[in-house]
Amino acid sequence: MSTDSIKSDTALPEGAGLAPISATSAGAIIAAMHQGNGGMHEVPKPFAQPICLIPETRVAGTSHIKDIDELAQSLREGDRLRLERDSRNPYDHWCIKVLDGEGRRVGFVAADVNEIPARLMDGGKRLYAQVTGVERLGSWWKIGVGVWLDD
Repeated sequence: MSTDSIKSDTALPEGAGLAPISATSAGAIIAAMHQGNGGMHEVPKPFAQPICLIPETRVAGTSHIKDIDELAQSLREGDRLRLERDSRNPYDHWCIKVLDGEGRRVGFVAADVNEIPARLMDGGKRLYAQVTGVERLGSWWKIGVGVWLDD
């Protein structure tokens, strides 16, 4: 079939599953997304599963956390930890705080791996950490985590 035989004004058959959108209507795409289903159309997430950004790193700064012994002993492998950007940190522009489920600071995402996660968070992406291991090494707690994107 040559391109000469394709008509530019060919209409789609009735009920083709596509909502007609006028090129002159500013909100036509949004309106089309909200047709049916009681006025709401479920828009799927881009990825059905969380994406592992950093499979294994350590939580930095644990030796500076008050009550770290109690906090570290309460963590279990698989626990989900909250990540919070701290772009005003004077020591690390890409600083990301690691917080437990009660909002207590556990430490920070290690500075050698935090730039890309920080940039993603600055762009509005939701990230979290997951505990991969907790080990006491002398007077220091080594808390291993993976960093995940769930957006």
